[in-house]
Amino acid sequence: MENTAIGRGAVEMSVVCSDLSLLESINLLLRDNGVISIEDECGVLHYIVDGRKNRSAAAGKVTSLSSARRRNTDNDKTYLELCIKSVLREYGFDPSLIGTELIYRSIYDSYTRGVPLPSTMKLMYCETSSEFGLSYEQSERNVRYAITKSCLKKMRSRAAIRCIQSRIERRMGLRDPLE
Repeated sequence: MENTAIGRGAVEMSVVCSDLSLLESINLLLRDNGVISIEDECGVLHYIVDGRKNRSAAAGKVTSLSSARRRNTDNDKTYLELCIKSVLREYGFDPSLIGTELIYRSIYDSYTRGVPLPSTMKLMYCETSSEFGLSYEQSERNVRYAITKSCLKKMRSRAAIRCIQSRIERRMGLRDPLE
């Protein structure tokens, strides 16, 4: 089933399959729901919208889907905040300390931006200290003080951050709990 003559503004969808029931299922989904979403390797959703019944309703369907996706992302960020704060509380970090806030902010930013924590503590201090108007030395001192006041007082700064990060990943289901 392939359409080679694509008109102006027309969209082509090619499905290659040897099973007619699969093709019928796709057609049924499009007819009933009016839309199918497919996620690629990068996590980007691509939508196939069916406008055969009502073309004006198809545009509204896409708009409502994108706003629902944004609300879902807000829920994910709220859950992430909750996880980070609860793990910091479990390890006995004082939320009133600037060092605790620096640790929280660096972990939160790394998850929301989708990049790993900086490989060295110096990079982490440089990234977070500019937000708070602190020098590198002040950031380092504040983080070390927050760690010494917590249950992780015997650990070095980088090891403590990795310990917190792995606990958060387990809580969020990104890592095996028995690992």
